[in-house]
Amino acid sequence: MKRINIDTANIDSLMIDEAVSLILKGGIVAIPTETVYGLVVDPANEESLKRLYEIKQRPKGLPLSLALADKNSVINEYFSVLPPFGYRLIEKFWPGPLTIIYFDKTENKIGVRVPSDSVANRILTKLNRAVSLTSANLSGSKEAISGSDVENIFSGKLDLIVDSGNALYGKPSTIIDLTLNPFKILRAGVVSEQDIVDVFIKKRILFVCTGNSCRSPMAQFLLEKYIDKAKPYLHGRHDIISRGVSTHNGMPASTYTSDILKEKEGLDTGGFTSRKIDRQTILSSDLIFTMEDAHTDYILKFEPTAEGRVFGLKKFLPRELEKDIPDPIGRDISVYEEVYSLIKKAIIELVGWL
Repeated sequence: MKRINIDTANIDSLMIDEAVSLILKGGIVAIPTETVYGLVVDPANEESLKRLYEIKQRPKGLPLSLALADKNSVINEYFSVLPPFGYRLIEKFWPGPLTIIYFDKTENKIGVRVPSDSVANRILTKLNRAVSLTSANLSGSKEAISGSDVENIFSGKLDLIVDSGNALYGKPSTIIDLTLNPFKILRAGVVSEQDIVDVFIKKRILFVCTGNSCRSPMAQFLLEKYIDKAKPYLHGRHDIISRGVSTHNGMPASTYTSDILKEKEGLDTGGFTSRKIDRQTILSSDLIFTMEDAHTDYILKFEPTAEGRVFGLKKFLPRELEKDIPDPIGRDISVYEEVYSLIKKAIIELVGWL
């Protein structure tokens, strides 16, 4: 059994290539992760999988998790559509010590992890495919946290040990099953139950307009203010954001928007910058409110699974005012004030609805 030592400050690409080559040839390779050391095989190689189960003394009915380098690949190619909470978990904890179980595109359960360890990431990036990854231990026994531990446990039964020193955390990843409503933690690990609950309870509310410089920032700032005012017990329970369907990232709120919110509400928009809407933001939002029907159509064309979570803000206006919130861009301040008045009326009603 060969053991190679990699300096994480100066990763040798030839050593990475050696590990990748052995995995692709059907070998079992021990690699470091940020949690504990893991054993990696090609999931398409039946002989390698059989040998791995035998070496670990692992029950045959117990499936192995997959590991990839890129979380976007998992979202786009492996998982079916997750609940919004699942995307926020990915956003917060990947790459990192969380294994997520959910349905794949054919509605079979799979477990997936995206490690943050630099050596593991280099190996997985070079492979450019999913691998089966399991803790380097005998089933039910303590996990290896160093290359020496791996060598002592498996004494010559592996094809290669990639050693980069002690694992960062020294305990396994947390495993969460999102196929159960709302979720179930199957294994306690680095990510605590409270960490997960904090993500779960903080619902994301998204406002959408065209340029993300006038209407949606107004709605964002007003909801932040009035939900705290009306329901202080919900403080910190909402992540309120805004996006534009056609905008340049990094632009400030329009001057009139900033002036009106400062003068009438005492709100400072100084730290705000515009952002263009993307699929991850749509998928991770529990509620989406649009300024125009055209924005709703755009979102549902972009991501049809968002249906049922997208609402026109006009639905929260009195019936006689129920219309698209007009775009004030390029017009005088009186139009901005009219838009502010409409949005505020809708937000006050929305606060009661939430």
